[in-house]
Amino acid sequence: MHYQNLLCIGDSQTFGARTYGCYPLYLAQMLTQQTPYQWRTINRSVNGYTARDLWFLLSNEIEFISDTYQICVLIGTNDVGNETPLELFEEYYRQIVRAFLIKKYKAIFCGEIPPIFPDGHIFFRKETVERRNQYNDAIRKISTENKRIHYTPINGLNRDCYVDSVHFNELGNQVVAEAFAKAILER
Repeated sequence: MHYQNLLCIGDSQTFGARTYGCYPLYLAQMLTQQTPYQWRTINRSVNGYTARDLWFLLSNEIEFISDTYQICVLIGTNDVGNETPLELFEEYYRQIVRAFLIKKYKAIFCGEIPPIFPDGHIFFRKETVERRNQYNDAIRKISTENKRIHYTPINGLNRDCYVDSVHFNELGNQVVAEAFAKAILER
C-alpha cells in the first residue's frame, strides 16, 4: 500500500472538541481522494492546550512518532484567550517548529489561528479579535525562517462554521481540512 502519514497537533480545534468529526479526519479523507496515496492522520491534540503546553508534550512524545515527515500545526487560540505574552507565545511556537526541523520533517504547515467570534464567552472577548492578528503575525514571521515551514491561511470560516466562539461544527472542520489540503497539494 502506498501511504502517507501526516501528524496533526494542536488544541481543541484539532481535537474536534464539540463535534464527532475533526479536521484531521476530513483531511485524510480529502487527501486520499485527491492523491494516489492512502493518507493516515495522527491526531496528537489536547483540549485547552496553549503553545507552551504543546511544547512540553512534544518534548516527550516526538521521539515516539516515526515514519512521518509532514505536520499540521494549529495552536494559539487559547494563548489569545489567556493573554499569553506575545513574545513567549512566539518563542514557544518557534521551539515547536524547530523540534520538527531537527527531526527532519520535510514540511511543517502552520495554520492561521482561526477567527474568533465573541459571544459573551469569558475568555474570548472583543479584544481577542485584534489580539489574534498579532499572534498570527508571529506565526507568519516564524514561517519565513525556513523553507520547510509553510504558513497556511484558513479562509472561508464564518460564524456558521462554529458552535461557539472558537469551536468548529462539522462544516468548520471541513473548511479547516480544505485549507490544509490545499497547502499540502500546492507544495
